[in-house]
Amino acid sequence: MSSYAPIKVAAYLLRLDGALEDGNYDIALTDADRQRAAEIRSLPQRAAFLAARKALRELLATRLSCPPAEAPIISGPDGKPRLASGNIEFSLSRRDRWCAVALSADAPVGIDVETVRPLAGMDEIVAEFFPPVVRTAFASAAPDQRQIVFFRWWTRIEAAVKASGRGLDFSISCFEGVVYQTCEVVPGLAVAVAVAGEGPVIIDWHIRNLNSYRN
Repeated sequence: MSSYAPIKVAAYLLRLDGALEDGNYDIALTDADRQRAAEIRSLPQRAAFLAARKALRELLATRLSCPPAEAPIISGPDGKPRLASGNIEFSLSRRDRWCAVALSADAPVGIDVETVRPLAGMDEIVAEFFPPVVRTAFASAAPDQRQIVFFRWWTRIEAAVKASGRGLDFSISCFEGVVYQTCEVVPGLAVAVAVAGEGPVIIDWHIRNLNSYRN
């Protein structure tokens, strides 16, 4: 039995379709959010950023008992968003029409979501950036399974470096001091959460359309 206290994480996998069609972000967002969105040249990417930021703010607001626009999100020295005050650690990831958010009051967290898709240069990426255990798993996978194996491990690596704060330059050793878990409920989607710590991790998964996650 582990002597470490459990680390609790709430992980949200949100489909953005409804929010992208609605486009009503005014109440939840700040001027800084809108200014950052204005710097995104692609209109679909700008809309996805606004929808994901609104979702993040509303999730944080529930935890902090404040209006969404008052959740004190700032950029840290490394450019990573964090809270200026409060004891909630969070991480956010977007891919296409999906958004993933992880929240924890117990430890730094990281989350990553990717659609499983053809990607040129997978072999080279694995050889250069992936830890030895991942290279072995990728090499032993059947050819028709290599895409899912690649993105399954890629999301774990991304989540791990976010949780540890070490960055992709340390991807080879990214799993040291990190516990991770993968969600494979949605076909064609790879999602992983990682926590910096030694304790057992309890992840409460929420998989919903963005317009219904408040329920």
